[in-house]
This record gives sequence, C-alpha cells and structure tokens, in this order.
Amino acid sequence: MEKKEVVKRLNRVYYGMMAGAVVMAALCYYAIMKDVVSPIDPMSTAGQAIQGIVIFLAVVCIPAGLYLFKRQCRKIRVIEDEGQRMEAYLQAGRVRIIVVSFSMLTGIAGYYLLGGYQSMIWIAAMAAIAWYFTKPTERKIELELLPDDDSY
Repeated sequence: MEKKEVVKRLNRVYYGMMAGAVVMAALCYYAIMKDVVSPIDPMSTAGQAIQGIVIFLAVVCIPAGLYLFKRQCRKIRVIEDEGQRMEAYLQAGRVRIIVVSFSMLTGIAGYYLLGGYQSMIWIAAMAAIAWYFTKPTERKIELELLPDDDSY
C-alpha cells in the first residue's frame, strides 16, 4: 500500500468526522426545534452532569488519542515490510482521528441539549482544533514514521 492510498483512506475518516459533526448539529437542532427534546437548564443537576461528561471526554480523549498514536508509531516504524507498516499506520490513524474528534461531536450535542450553552461550543472548538492536527498528509506520515533520535 502506498502513502497516497493511506492518505486517501484516512481523509475519508477525517472528513467523515466533520460530516458527523454537521449531522450531529442538524439532528440536535431539529430535535430542539420540533420539541422532540426540550433544552436542559445548564445549572440543573442533569445539565451539570452533561457538562461534566462532555468536559471529561474532551480532557481524556484529545490528549489520549494524540499520545497513544505517538506511542503506536514507535511500534509501527520498526516493521520491516512497507505494506504491513502502512496498514498498521492506517489502522492507528483511523483510531486517532475518531478518538480525538469524538469530543467535537459531544461538544456540539452538549451545546444544543443545554440550550446554546456557550461553554460547550468552546469544548467543540478545542476538539476541532485538535481534529485539525490529525489531518493526514504524505509528509506527516514520513515524519511520524522517522526513527527516534536518541543520540543525546
């Protein structure tokens, strides 16, 4: 498998998460507008629980997704066969994109469920910034699979 093919496949996941965010926003907006779900007061017990869950997911998923991918790359870069190395990178890259951008989806859902509570959109924005750093490129693959420089 070539780097171009890996980038193409990872881009499907990458932009799929953005499409998921748009669908999440549309579904939540529709549910609120059609009174399927009524907005929850952010200061109520349920509202504070939702805020806690969304913040917890952001605090855990964003750094964990980036860090665990970095650790996984250490194992991937020692694989001798280029095809197996690219396949392993593809799998790890998919997981990284999904884990890091999951907070974007929960932040958007929290924003709408809490009646437009500003803090939740900030969580989604931070997750979107982290999501941007998972954008796959051929150069990024090369850099992430370079051997470690343990000379100093």
